[in-house]
Amino acid sequence: MPLALLVILDGLRRDAVSPERTPNLWRLRQRGTCFPAYRSMFPSATRVVSACTATGCVPASHGLGGNSTALLAENGRLAAWDAGSPAFLPARHTRHGQALFRPTLADRLAPHDGAVIFSNVSPGAALAHDPNRSGRVLHRVLAHRNGVEQAPPSDITLDAAGDARLTERFLEEVFPATGTGPALGVLWLGEPDASQHANPLGSPAAWAAIANADACLGRVMAGADRRRAMGEHVLLLAGSDHGHETVEAVIDVDTELAAAGFAVGDGLVAAANGSSVLVYQAPGTDPTPLLAFLRSRPWAGAVHAGEALVAIGQRPGAEGLVAAITMRRHNGMNEYGIPGMTLVAKPAAGKPDRLGCGQHGGLGAAEQAPVMVIEGPGFAAGAQDHGAAAPIDLAPSILAFLGHGDAGQPMDGAPLQSRPSQEPAA
Repeated sequence: MPLALLVILDGLRRDAVSPERTPNLWRLRQRGTCFPAYRSMFPSATRVVSACTATGCVPASHGLGGNSTALLAENGRLAAWDAGSPAFLPARHTRHGQALFRPTLADRLAPHDGAVIFSNVSPGAALAHDPNRSGRVLHRVLAHRNGVEQAPPSDITLDAAGDARLTERFLEEVFPATGTGPALGVLWLGEPDASQHANPLGSPAAWAAIANADACLGRVMAGADRRRAMGEHVLLLAGSDHGHETVEAVIDVDTELAAAGFAVGDGLVAAANGSSVLVYQAPGTDPTPLLAFLRSRPWAGAVHAGEALVAIGQRPGAEGLVAAITMRRHNGMNEYGIPGMTLVAKPAAGKPDRLGCGQHGGLGAAEQAPVMVIEGPGFAAGAQDHGAAAPIDLAPSILAFLGHGDAGQPMDGAPLQSRPSQEPAA
């Protein structure tokens, strides 16, 4: 039986990969095809990328617009939401009749040996892979299997040790000693993202988190090799969802809006997404004054509205969306010589944004430079594919490998196997 495996080292930027720092990922590059032009989504944030990875669709199609977002009620009023909350997707289901507007890999593979998703990021990001509970999800605060809620594990923590324990359980699930395993296994590690949010990029703590995540990947690679030695077909996809840049300053967008006379509340929501902001207005409100104000702000690198929202994968008017702000940034270096400095929006109450530490969410060069390497049929050893690629292409590639590429609703992405842009090894 063919097996597809996806391993995500959350928050790993492409220029952090090296033989010394990430020996397993570097070794996989020699065994598979790497994608130097691979980009994140917008916002470049885990909950969004999780939904895009699971559905093969952009946010305009699946409906989850940001890590922080808004929901538009029937009375036309807005409610701000943290999509990392386990209550967010159920609330979307109540409002729209669907948690996501497109089926996930777990939905599509339910009749074909199923999918397991082991995730150590936010609960909402984990649930985005399987909001309909079609497969198996294991997270430190929630778990389900085939529609049945289960007790979450008590020993998984959001750190390197928790990732290691999650990896051990993942290996037991996808490589069972007896019986049949799933068609797809997704292992989404919490590191190095968690450590990079709490420490400067390039610091000893950040490099240690990267090394520990790479070690988890090495264990999955060893398991895949054992399956291949038994004559079975395995597709292994490994990489990251986004990169990080260094927080140079924090901007309180709500305070600036209020000072300019805009009533922030159920008629106007500015949802902070790290180095970007999604701005929502209640229907019937003229957005012209608001857009003019936002474009006048020195902290706004760019304000995307109308067709410019479509170009970055968002849908104007969705839940009242009128604009997306990408915060100002530059290519200067932090104290450890890591390039990429960005302004960020002050997050919701209770969430820190640490000056000098890592953050993401926008269109910055490093944020939009995650990693992707694929090993298996259709991906030549040591090759590079310089064509455009993104998380929305992973689901079509997995389904093509498993022989279910034409099943269900269409996706925005396309399979990456054997493309003309794939160059053989030098």
